[in-house]
Amino acid sequence: MVEFATLFVIATFTFGSSFCCLALWTIQKSTALRESFGLLCKFQMLTDLCLLTVTSVFSLIPIEWAPADSSFLSIVITYIAEISYHYSSAMHVLFAINRFIYIVFPTLQQAWRKATPKILVLSAIVTAFHTIMMSILDLNLYWVYDRVTYIWHMTHTEWTDFYVKYFEVLWSTCEISLILILDTVTFGFILFKKFKVSRNDVHMKRRVESRLVLQSFCQCIPTTTVNVVYFFILPHTISPHLKIVFSSIWIVTNLLDA
Repeated sequence: MVEFATLFVIATFTFGSSFCCLALWTIQKSTALRESFGLLCKFQMLTDLCLLTVTSVFSLIPIEWAPADSSFLSIVITYIAEISYHYSSAMHVLFAINRFIYIVFPTLQQAWRKATPKILVLSAIVTAFHTIMMSILDLNLYWVYDRVTYIWHMTHTEWTDFYVKYFEVLWSTCEISLILILDTVTFGFILFKKFKVSRNDVHMKRRVESRLVLQSFCQCIPTTTVNVVYFFILPHTISPHLKIVFSSIWIVTNLLDA
C-alpha cells in the first residue's frame, strides 16, 4: 500500500506541476494573455503549484519523521493547502465575471483591468477567513493526512458536519451556480447580438459561443468532481486503493485546471 500511495503522490505532483509550469510559460510568452484573463490564469497556476507542492511534500514525509497531526506545523500546512484549494476554485468564479464584463459590458473592461489585482487580494482574504472558520468553530477541527491509510480527512468533532455542509458543499455549490448564472447571461447576450451582426461576423460569433460553453463546462468540472467524489462516493468506498485516490481528489483536480 505504501508503494502505491507514494507513486500516486509523485505522479500527481509530476504531471500537475509540469502542466502548471507549461501554462505559466505560455502565459508569460503570449502577448494576448497580458490582460485580466492572463493575470487570473497566472494566479490560478501559482496557487495550484502551491497546493501540489505543499500536499505532496507533506504526504511524503515518513511517519517516524512527520509532525503530530495536532501540532502547529501540521495545522498550518493543511491550512495552506485548504486555502490554496479554495482560492483556486475562486478563480473559476473570477473567470466567469471576466467573460461577463468583456462581452456584456465591454465599456467596463479598463476598470476591470485596474480592479483585478485588488479583487485577487480581496478573494485571498475571503478565502483565508473561510478556512480559519474551522478554528473559529472548533480548535480541534482541521485537516489530517493519515500516514497509515494514506487518506486525507477532517478530524471528527461536533462541528465537522456543519463545516462540511455549509463551508465545503454549499460554498462550492454557490460558486458553481454563480458561474452558470453569469455564463448563461453572457451566452444569451451573445445570441442576442448575433442577430444584429453581419453575416461575415456570424462565424466569429459561433467560435465565441463554443469557447464560452467549453470554458464554463470545464470550470465547473473540478469543483463538482470534488464535491461528489469526496463527500458522497468516498464514504462508501471499500477499496483501499480507491480511497487513497478519492481522498486526494481535491488535489488531483489541479490537473484539470492546467
